[in-house]
Amino acid sequence: MTTADPELSRLLIQELERHVVTLEVQPRDAPSAQRAIHALRGSAGLAGERELAAALERINRRTREGDGGAFDEAATLVRTAIERLKAGEPAVEAQWPVPPDDMVVRPLDPLVRAQYASEVADRLARIDDALATGDDPIEAARTVYRHVHTMKGAGSSVGDEPMSWFCHGLEERLRVADSKDTARAAMQEVAHWRVVLGALLDEPETALETLRSRRRPSQLPLKGLPSGAPQAFDSDPPRLSGFDGATATIRVPAMDIDRLLERLDVIERARERIGARVERGHRAAAAIREQRSSLVEALRLIGPPRPWGAPAAALRRVEAVAAALGIYSDEFDSGASRLNTVEHVLRDGVTDAKKQLSAMRQTTVGRMFGRLTTAIESEARRGGCAVIVRTRGADETIDRRIAEHLIEPCLQLVRNAVAHGIEDPDVRIALGKPASGTIALTARKVGNRLGLTIEDDGAGVDVTDVRARAVAAGLVTPTIAEAADDDTLLSLLFLPGFSTRASSDLLAGRGIGLEIARSGIQRMGGAIRLSSRAGEGFSARIDVPIDTGLVTMLWVVAGGDEFALPAANARRVRLNDGADAARMPHLLSCLDGSARERARYVIDLDLHDDAGSEPPATVGVDAVGRAEELLVRPLGPLVAGVGPFAGVIVRGDGSLRFAIDAWAIAPRARAFSAAAGSISAPPISGRP
Repeated sequence: MTTADPELSRLLIQELERHVVTLEVQPRDAPSAQRAIHALRGSAGLAGERELAAALERINRRTREGDGGAFDEAATLVRTAIERLKAGEPAVEAQWPVPPDDMVVRPLDPLVRAQYASEVADRLARIDDALATGDDPIEAARTVYRHVHTMKGAGSSVGDEPMSWFCHGLEERLRVADSKDTARAAMQEVAHWRVVLGALLDEPETALETLRSRRRPSQLPLKGLPSGAPQAFDSDPPRLSGFDGATATIRVPAMDIDRLLERLDVIERARERIGARVERGHRAAAAIREQRSSLVEALRLIGPPRPWGAPAAALRRVEAVAAALGIYSDEFDSGASRLNTVEHVLRDGVTDAKKQLSAMRQTTVGRMFGRLTTAIESEARRGGCAVIVRTRGADETIDRRIAEHLIEPCLQLVRNAVAHGIEDPDVRIALGKPASGTIALTARKVGNRLGLTIEDDGAGVDVTDVRARAVAAGLVTPTIAEAADDDTLLSLLFLPGFSTRASSDLLAGRGIGLEIARSGIQRMGGAIRLSSRAGEGFSARIDVPIDTGLVTMLWVVAGGDEFALPAANARRVRLNDGADAARMPHLLSCLDGSARERARYVIDLDLHDDAGSEPPATVGVDAVGRAEELLVRPLGPLVAGVGPFAGVIVRGDGSLRFAIDAWAIAPRARAFSAAAGSISAPPISGRP
């Protein structure tokens, strides 16, 4: 039976009966029929018949797209709704989670797709957190309800009809969670369908197809829900692509993916050997043709056989050898061409396989932002302040292992932002600020670098106070403290035991948070920079290399050695023939500190610094090769600190080539350039 208001149902029946004539008349006036469908959709929504409103909206969309058969379906739908409402039943029988037959996946606007996916992924991460917690089930159910409701609204706003529809059904299940028993049951329901929510984002067609294949004649009640409450459709969770189960794809451990990539490297090296064999084959064919040409020229010089000249048999043998050499050269060329075809097939196949396997190791920064947001909200509740979290760039993808290494330093930074930066609401209001503080999490990936910024609009750091505390702690002398600039003083915050907070507790005030963060970032080969505006806010910018995978590299030669430079960091390659040619630092000089002859080419480095804080840098090389997509392996611990290297590349013959870290080589290049051609510059060791 329907639970709708009887008076609203009566008025809705009148509206349906009034407009059904317009839908059934033949020949049909399309504009009038469309207006009727639109009006009935609104009336159904006001009367609480959401399933009918949603069905009419789908039909309305089809009519706008020129589907003439949709009008007949609309008339049938309205007639059926009238009969059901008069019988005291809902206008449309809800079949959730089985999707309506006319529901389709529509392409989303590329301009909003990334932001929408990031938002949904963030909400899914928060739902996972709520499912994993052992807190009050009622509060957990309410939290999940808010996230599902947000996902429903987001899906509706961008035109993701399947997501909006499924979240609406799940929302109805969560709406009845008003006791511990019903809340636990509702959370079980959410866990039951959590796999579908993820699949609707990643593989919506597969999700709809799977849900439609699970039609059953009866619904199975979920234990714990009251009678009359919406029920789950099936007791077994659906098995969808990308999740555990007997499906087309399965979960694969990250270690197995790494092993597959290593085996692909073996195939890649074999491919390179085939390519080398192709080149040798063509060279051999050319050499044989040259020898044949020499024999032909010798025969021409000898001329025809004469009684007093070379024997005719010997000349015929030479002719036969020359002809055979011609055949052999053609066969060498033909064989080399066939090998070349095989080499191209192998190269394309290995490249595609590497890309797919590398993509399997990827995750979005948004998942990390979700964990950081949870930590910020928890710390804010503990400290009695209000914080709004804003994210940007959450759709950037990075290797999962890099995300795992970044999370702990970032957690330290966001906790530090709440504990040290965000003032109490009363203080903020007195200062003319909003009662709620704001922490902005920003990510931007360019080339082989990832930049993360954690910024708050709190009190910032009083540099004068830092100077006084540093002197009192004996870290610097008063003279040096007065001469030091703000950046130098802020770097003292990284020292163990140094804190700007008078009192300490478990998480803040002990002078260890920033040190932990910096150590973690440095272990990744990255750097962290601090900036502050007293009374306005504090920011920490993290920059880490993320090129432990397929990267487009530009091969360069310096002093007879071959190196790889990320193509994204090579803004321009030019001849070193300008007036300042003598000042252009040679790459080898930047590596070992020794003076070199003037380089033939100069590469202008692009460090992708939007803020403009990074001055330009150039580096000279002797030769520039081609750009190639390569797998960059991480450096071992014994080599990581030797020079400004981002990783190592294994060539086909088993030899190794270093990949240059543009961000690390840039300070060295600037130092040599500033020396204006000095040939006695001291060696530079380690990373800057």
